Amino acid sequence: MARTPAGQRNKAVVFERNSGGRSALGGKAQPNWQPLGPARLAKVLYGSGAERRAAAGEQAVQAATVRVLADVLTRSVAVRDRITFDGLAWDITGVALIGGPVASEIEFTATASRD
Repeated sequence: MARTPAGQRNKAVVFERNSGGRSALGGKAQPNWQPLGPARLAKVLYGSGAERRAAAGEQAVQAATVRVLADVLTRSVAVRDRITFDGLAWDITGVALIGGPVASEIEFTATASRD
């Protein structure tokens, strides 16, 4: 698969990880999302028209696919992390290397709740 042209990576996205840990009583602490590094430029594709209509009418969840260049930071991102852009926090639901083990890009699928 050909690499995404630089001009199509036009959204600044930030990858975040929850560093909340445990509360003083041993339970889950409040989420404490911290950036993993500086913003990366990404190509963002939103869900299909059918998915957008279903989200608006049913559960108010938007899906997106985010494609970025593969580097040390983006290779460390996992499904427990999230992406922020467009004023929303997007939960990562899938991670795929584009082009195999020597991939030059990584594609993340994510969902954002609009409640």
